[in-house]
Amino acid sequence: MSLKESEEFRMELNTKNFGIIHYNEEDVIYFEEGIPGFEELHNFLIIGDEEEDMPFKWLQSIDNPDIAFVVIDPRVFKPDYTFEIDEELKNFLAIEDVNHLLIFVIVVIPEKIEEMTANLKAPIIINAENNRGVQIILDNDKYLIKHPILEELKNAYSHA
Repeated sequence: MSLKESEEFRMELNTKNFGIIHYNEEDVIYFEEGIPGFEELHNFLIIGDEEEDMPFKWLQSIDNPDIAFVVIDPRVFKPDYTFEIDEELKNFLAIEDVNHLLIFVIVVIPEKIEEMTANLKAPIIINAENNRGVQIILDNDKYLIKHPILEELKNAYSHA
């Protein structure tokens, strides 16, 4: 395939936070129900620098380039983070192997960085096999919507 042909498959998105980014159709993660509060947004990209030792990534909306959520795998700072994946969720995301799931939580980074929180109550689950995603709300009191994470992040990286 020539360079010109391969470029035809790349798409372009002019984002608020990152300027123009290029992506391929197979990079798009589809959220059938959107994200709670943003139900009209269905198509997202995960943006992050694999080279950097940064645990944060961005869940960038394609449908509205001004919308992007800071996300993190909660197991980075909370290794015991776990929840049940029921049959309904398995069917909804067409999950065949739970080892192919990506788990993220949305992070809020206020002006005072020490007040940074993660929403452990509502994880984002992505089936990396088919790029289907959903944000669920856990039906337990084990995890908080505004879980402070700065100290746990510091501890995780001081032991790494």
